[in-house]
Amino acid sequence: MRIAAIVLMALAGSAAAARPLPQDYSTARAVWKKTMNKPDYQRYGNEFAQFSNHFHLDEKGDCYRLAPGPVTLMLVISKPDAGEFAVVERVYADVDNAKARCFIKSYTGVPTKAPPFLPLVLQMTMG
Repeated sequence: MRIAAIVLMALAGSAAAARPLPQDYSTARAVWKKTMNKPDYQRYGNEFAQFSNHFHLDEKGDCYRLAPGPVTLMLVISKPDAGEFAVVERVYADVDNAKARCFIKSYTGVPTKAPPFLPLVLQMTMG
């Protein structure tokens, strides 16, 4: 009986952690707005910015020159069942142009440190 209770608690915990991923920019932005002021989000966001800068992820493909104006991205980070790392599973942009598509390609699929909660949505504005 005790083992069954432990198994049920573990299943309930993993089901609660497996929230659905945002399916578009506006739903990703809504998730971001709910979590952006949390201390865990702030720490993770700073670490991710350092990681991105270290590996020059925003420079891949020379995206900045492809269109004028800024692009705001919503990076949806999730953690596959297997493995210790999380991944930038989806990237949504507030505009649809060559610059946005280039940044989406640069960030989608990037492995990263597991975030403090899932899914975690990072907002990035690219000049």
